[in-house]
Amino acid sequence: MKRFTLALMLVFTVFVTTALAATTFAGSAFQAHDTRAHTVAEANASSVDTGVALHGHIVKVINDNSVLFSDNTGELVVHMQNAEANKAAITNADVDVNGRISSDLMYTEVQADSVTTR
Repeated sequence: MKRFTLALMLVFTVFVTTALAATTFAGSAFQAHDTRAHTVAEANASSVDTGVALHGHIVKVINDNSVLFSDNTGELVVHMQNAEANKAAITNADVDVNGRISSDLMYTEVQADSVTTR
């Protein structure tokens, strides 16, 4: 009987300890930091599908869907398929770009979800 009680207490202790550790870890992991890239340098160092929240300006319009974006840390190509229609009007204006990193074989690009002027 003593062995059964001891084994039951051991199992219960392991179960409770595991549950508390998982809850503490999960709670702190999601509140610890923002995982988006905030500069071009961070975006270039990040992996594919990382979120971006960039602030800078449009250097030039490359084609109907792409522009060259710049901030203090560098430049990268931003694809704006459903974003602002008049890309020429936002050239050299301060803009905020929100989207996700996509990668070509040679360089990093951003697929923009939204581009807003300040």
